[in-house]
Order: sequence, then structure tokens, then C-alpha cells
Amino acid sequence: MELSGEEAEADGFVGKLARRTRSGGRLWSAETKGRAVFETMKPGARVCDVARRYGVKAQQLTTWRRLARAGRIALVTDEAADFVSIELSDPAASGKNEGPVEITIGKVSVRLDADVSAVRIAEIVTAIERGA
Repeated sequence: MELSGEEAEADGFVGKLARRTRSGGRLWSAETKGRAVFETMKPGARVCDVARRYGVKAQQLTTWRRLARAGRIALVTDEAADFVSIELSDPAASGKNEGPVEITIGKVSVRLDADVSAVRIAEIVTAIERGA
């Protein structure tokens, strides 16, 4: 079943899965790549079966999986998101934090002053997650 460039309906997804370049190659949307990779992560899923459904070679889907693990492709799902619980230690009644901000990811802990901007905190978390 060739899905690329055609109107397709597979697992609830309706639309064009790929478009063609001038030379005839296919350009896959980030959403389609993310959906395909997410499907391969489900228990019991096989890369070759998912690749066949999307009309790509298993090697291409494996490359997309590698890119997803590196954070270069976002996984796409229609399922409800899982949330991480946050534990506050001694939150102030006014909602303002007077003490330092401590971020712990794995074995790395960073302690910042309370006046550090949210943007800077996000940059630091991203750098820690990437291993920089």
C-alpha cells in the first residue's frame, strides 16, 4: 500500500503523507515522521511493519528514530499527554520564591538565584538534557 503523495487514511490519519521534490524524491512532514516514530515505540510494534504502512524503507524509519532520540524530531500522538509531578518544598504563601532555584536532572544539580529569568532557566535545562 503506497501512501506517499496520495490521499491516505491509516490509523485515523487522513491527508497527504509526503510531497514530491522536482527530482521525484519525497519530502516527509515533521508531523508524519513523528507519528511514524511514535508508532514504532509502542509495545509489540515492528519497524518494518510501520515502515510498510507509511510507504518508506525500514532503514529510513530507523534514521528518523535516531533523530528523535537526539531530540531533532518530536514524537506526535493523538493520545493524552502524561504529566510529571512537581514537588514543592516549602512554597511561600505569596507565590514568590525568596530562596535559590535548584534544578536536578539525573546526576546533575544546578542552584540558581531566585531572580534568574525563566528563559535562562529553560536554556540551562536544555543544555543539561543535551549533555553540554
